[in-house]
Parts: sequence; C-alpha cells; structure tokens
Amino acid sequence: MDRKKTKVAISWSGGKDGCLALYRTLKEEKEVECLVSMVSEKYERNHAHGLRLDILKQQAEAMNIPLVLVNSGEDYEQALIQALYDIKQDRGVDEIVFGSLYAEEDRKWNEEVAMKAGLTSSFPVWISENESSLLLKEFITLGFSAVVCRASDKVFDPSWAGRMLDRDFYEDIHNKKDCCVMGEAGEYHTFVLDGPIFSKTIQLEKSGVVLNSGLWSLDIEDCQLLEKKSEMEGINQL
Repeated sequence: MDRKKTKVAISWSGGKDGCLALYRTLKEEKEVECLVSMVSEKYERNHAHGLRLDILKQQAEAMNIPLVLVNSGEDYEQALIQALYDIKQDRGVDEIVFGSLYAEEDRKWNEEVAMKAGLTSSFPVWISENESSLLLKEFITLGFSAVVCRASDKVFDPSWAGRMLDRDFYEDIHNKKDCCVMGEAGEYHTFVLDGPIFSKTIQLEKSGVVLNSGLWSLDIEDCQLLEKKSEMEGINQL
C-alpha cells in the first residue's frame, strides 16, 4: 500500500530561501498544494520583497504551483492564521513550510502561527549561522537563477540591486563586513527567475532602481515566461 503523502503549503516571498525550502520539500516527496504569500491589496505588492502581484503570479505559474495571496489587512498575524486555517480545511494541508534560516525569534513566531492554525511547521533550510555560505553555494550550484530585488543602503550601493546570484556575487558578498551572505538580517532580498523546479524561465522586461525606506529596490515593471531550452542550461559551478 502506498504511503499517503504529507500535504504542505509553502510560505512564499518569491526569494531564494523559500525557493530552496520548496526544492527540499519536493525532494522529500511531500505534496505541495500551494504557495502562500502575504500581500497588500492596497499597494498591489507582497510584503516581504515589495514585488508586484502580477509578477509573483507569473513566478508561481512558471513552477505550476497554485498561489494563495493573503491580504494582511489591519492584523497581519490574524490574517495569516485565518488563511492557513482555511487552506487546511479547503485543501487538506497538514503542514506549512517556512524558509527561515537561523533566526530563533522568527522561527518561534512561525511555529506559533502554524499551531494556532492547526498545522505543523517545517523548516527544511534551518541552519546554524556559520553555515550560511554553504547554503548560498548550494542554491547557486543547483542551477537556480535569482536577481537581487532589494539591497540595504547601509551595506550596498545601488549597483547591487539587479545583480544576479552567480559566482561573482558569491565572491563579492563574502567581502562585505558585518553582512550575512544569505541576507538573513534583511541585508538583501531576491526574486527567483529559474531553477530545477521551474517548468519555464522568467525574463525581466523592464526595471529600474529606486531608493525606498533605506532599500535600493529593483522596480520590476514587467516580465514574461519563456520555454526552457535545457534543464541543465545556466547551471553555475563554484
């Protein structure tokens, strides 16, 4: 008799941490029912990375995974709890997956939210702080392609917004003092364009860099989905 697969939802911002958590979850042969992203309907962007919602939808389409957008309203935590509860009831989800790395306070908050929604929580990319470099290397060598969509002006100059996570980025980020190479303290955020779990690749059409609330932000105006030429194309080896 086949073992029943665990049905999961993935907490989703569009960046590398959640994407690597999704990748590892799929490797565990769990059944991914949907991606869950907290958004502002008023500003039509997601909270974590400020991405336009239509761009986020195209990313989910590129992976063939349903995307659930949760409007934060006036109470962010309660909105998320209610959304997770509804997903549990409607889709039979048992578990919510988070892309938290090593921030204990962040993990504790996520665990409490999951518990209040009646779900178990999972942290497939949880690491110790000194393992950050290995995690970034893994993300790149697996063949994922991502662009820096936000970079703190306290750490970076505007040229970092729009940079691709590649060999040069890996080397340069290690030369930054007092900076987590994975950006766990909010030093930078990313938007994933392609990878081994993508059926299509995302091509950015128009973008510019603006300074917003201390962040150099890549304002992605448009993008399109392209058929992939080869599953192995674009893999960067370190």
